[in-house]
Amino acid sequence: MCSLDLEETANRLGIEYFLVSYAPLNTDVRCSLIPKRAIREVQKNGCGMPPAMFFKSTPVEPEMIIKPDPKSLIQLPWKSKFAWLSSDLYMYGKPFDQCPRACLKRQVELAKSMGFSMKSGVEPEFTLLTKDGKEFADKIDMQQPMSLQDPLAIMRHSKFLTDLSDSMEKIGWNPYEIDHESSCCQYEINFDYVDCLETADRFMFMKFMIKELAEIHGIKASFMPVPIPRILCANGLHVNVSLWNNSTHTNAFEDDSDELGLSQIAYNFIGGLMKHVEDTCAICCPTVNSYKRLNRGVWCPNVISWGGNNRTVLFRIPASNRVEHRLPDATANPYLMQAAILASGLDGIINKIHPGPKADFDVQMQSEQFKKVPKNLEKALDKLESSTFLKDSLGEPIIDGFIHLKRKEWNLFHSEITPWEIDYYSNA
Repeated sequence: MCSLDLEETANRLGIEYFLVSYAPLNTDVRCSLIPKRAIREVQKNGCGMPPAMFFKSTPVEPEMIIKPDPKSLIQLPWKSKFAWLSSDLYMYGKPFDQCPRACLKRQVELAKSMGFSMKSGVEPEFTLLTKDGKEFADKIDMQQPMSLQDPLAIMRHSKFLTDLSDSMEKIGWNPYEIDHESSCCQYEINFDYVDCLETADRFMFMKFMIKELAEIHGIKASFMPVPIPRILCANGLHVNVSLWNNSTHTNAFEDDSDELGLSQIAYNFIGGLMKHVEDTCAICCPTVNSYKRLNRGVWCPNVISWGGNNRTVLFRIPASNRVEHRLPDATANPYLMQAAILASGLDGIINKIHPGPKADFDVQMQSEQFKKVPKNLEKALDKLESSTFLKDSLGEPIIDGFIHLKRKEWNLFHSEITPWEIDYYSNA
């Protein structure tokens, strides 16, 4: 347990309020605002909330307890009276069986028992919109795909982008590149990789930070894969992962004698990812809108494949020290997503699964040779529901809860009348 006393830390750093956050199964991060005078009690016993909105639960069940992890403390660089905490969830006096953070912790422990730890880094893409979210924030930035790395577009939003980078620097994330991507008002920021649990904690805070700073600058930041229909390249979240040997503290994926510089452990890890990618698709791409991205093709790979430094494959090897998982988008729950990735990879190692031949060509041009990921959320949920492996490894309650909430979301979508239907069928 961490011995950090949050009340003493607040007095020392000038913190007046804590945002005690947690990860729901079906939406973005949520939190309770706790004043400094109450944080000692919350650190000891947690704070309560009814779980039915964000988890599979009924009104007869007791409150879920949100218990902050002091090790996750981040003081907001732009509002220093506030601090952020990631939390674990409890019910009936024990860890809540639908808690995504606890789910990832279990996989981390499994990896540890095998002598490994997983490190990961994410490449978040987001779109800057007007405050109401209806238009691009920059009316001049309209030259898709020639918007890529446009210096004038970058400078028009330089105050927001540099405030973001400076904030990341102050909390020790070491941002090293900000790019304007190919679509209008689309950006990506890259920062250091760390252990996968810390990466998941960072991701939850990162989305809040980017959205909050954007609001301060009078705009909206959206991680929705396709936030505006005319966008060219959708927003994704490439996840770079590596396994490390806990005894030698070296990267277990590297082997200089191999053509790609990969070890047998790396090949088996990729084999596990390939085997389970259809079943994990709903976790990595959990919204109706996610599949608008996947069905666009090349830059959003929907073909189940792997290869070297080939941007058309789903699992790419940009360097011998890591695997880039190109399927996820930023609507994914970062704990559940990384738990699914780690579980799949470890299964590949345990069962010595080979990934099959690598693709050294544009897989979209020969896509008939490959299986594809599910075409929509419903089909992805069907795959997840049929996966005994994921229910056993991640826990049936969390998989059942996730599917329950996401099927409700799918059914809500199908009860809506869309503008496309009106345009297409109004003269029927």
